[in-house]
Amino acid sequence: MPFAPFVVEVNVRQIVAPLLLALLLTACGRPAEPTPVPTPTPTPREISAAVGRATQASQSVHFVIELTGAPVAIDAGGLTVLNRMEGDLARPDGVLAVLNVTLGGAVAELRTVSLGGQQFLTNPITREWQCLAPGVAFDPAVLFAPDRGIEFLLQEGFDEIALVGVEDLDGRPHYHLRGTIAGEKLQPISGGLVGAGSVAVELWADQASMRASRIVLTDAAPDGQEPTTWTITFSDYDKAVDVRAPVVC
Repeated sequence: MPFAPFVVEVNVRQIVAPLLLALLLTACGRPAEPTPVPTPTPTPREISAAVGRATQASQSVHFVIELTGAPVAIDAGGLTVLNRMEGDLARPDGVLAVLNVTLGGAVAELRTVSLGGQQFLTNPITREWQCLAPGVAFDPAVLFAPDRGIEFLLQEGFDEIALVGVEDLDGRPHYHLRGTIAGEKLQPISGGLVGAGSVAVELWADQASMRASRIVLTDAAPDGQEPTTWTITFSDYDKAVDVRAPVVC
């Protein structure tokens, strides 16, 4: 006896309808995708303030100061011209540095130590250490004073400031800022050597660490004379630095 074929009748609507319902329920129950919130872009002033704080938070830093343009005399008689200074800062107020100067037409080296508010300088002829009264010579420790120094001015002192862009410096991305700082803010921390007028400032800071790598100060020249440019380079942050005052006072 032949078998009758087994036929299954499928109602398409009975299958499709539940699937559609399930999809609708899932879609209705799914939380909405959050709207992306754009990350606020810091202003140039906020970047500079962050750089000042990050640089000031370091325990120590190696620095080089190079002068170009109009010569800058560091003595009252105008005989000793500062060419270059290189040294180490150990916070809060310790500095060891070597000054390259032109003295009476000849190049000489002077050594200076600052610690606890006292500055010492070697005699260019005898090379013996001598104590200096406050304000007699350019004291690099004052340049980095936490309450008024260059890092403080990066936070508080800009009159005008703009972001030039992000640039590569020594293989790392750096913020490049440009602005001006009033001369009267820089004179007290430079022994009166910087600040004949408004000072143009260029700042490069490592984008990752936010620490300053280079600061260029172009001092306004009186009577249309050639300006003096101070280039300050920072490196070797947080290395061990031992500052000891010579026993001479």
